Amino acid sequence: MKTSETSCLEYFSGGVPTLEYFRMTLEDVRDISKKDTSPHDGINRLQELCFIGLMSYFEAFCKDHFASLINIEPTLVVNLKTSGQNVDIDSTRVVIYGEEFKHRIGFVLAEKYDFGSSRKINSLFLSLLKVTPFSTSEVKRYDELLRDRNLLVHHSGTFTLAYLEQADVPSITMESDAFYNSRVIRQAEVIEATEFIETVAEKLVLGSHSALVEYVAANNIQYSGERKKALDLMLGSKAIQNKSRGRRRAATQDRSRLERGSS
Repeated sequence: MKTSETSCLEYFSGGVPTLEYFRMTLEDVRDISKKDTSPHDGINRLQELCFIGLMSYFEAFCKDHFASLINIEPTLVVNLKTSGQNVDIDSTRVVIYGEEFKHRIGFVLAEKYDFGSSRKINSLFLSLLKVTPFSTSEVKRYDELLRDRNLLVHHSGTFTLAYLEQADVPSITMESDAFYNSRVIRQAEVIEATEFIETVAEKLVLGSHSALVEYVAANNIQYSGERKKALDLMLGSKAIQNKSRGRRRAATQDRSRLERGSS
């Protein structure tokens, strides 16, 4: 039987604070994309894979962050239930984890939910802590990225009538492009999308962390030891935050250079 206090890292998927791990993942995506020296014209499978990976990693990030919030503060499940979310849990999951279930309940619950769109992500975090990661304009932008991702995954990037209709393409262009031409993902687009996703991710973590701190104070809940460390680790280290800001400035310069090179 486990008697020692739960480590602060056990509240997070993979034992790494979610934002910190996601930033490392984005760094890898950027590096792979930037190292590509193939011509800018035509289909580029490497950039496609970077783009698909980026969207998939973000969905996983949202799910993992959602889980860590509940692991740190299990009483948040009351908010979910009050908002109409299904919080039923298979009792065999409780048996598997035993006394450790209290700080793993978030992982089990997060498996139930769909984080596959901006609206679904907003709805879940609104239910949990009254925060919404996406603004109205960001919903539109994310939906555009998701539409491209789905076209690549389900149709190998070849335009479909449904895609072109959603993109509001003129009918004469739709007729010639559908089922013939393809969506080309360029390096500059991957870099831009990565910056956008990182901005949303950081806003989500900062907003949900502040909301959790307010929730804890309002309900007279006291954190100490490893649990308090987990709450602090949610934001990542200052060194990582400063590195991220510097990387964003460098990426802006890179994006301008790439756009000039492809024009």
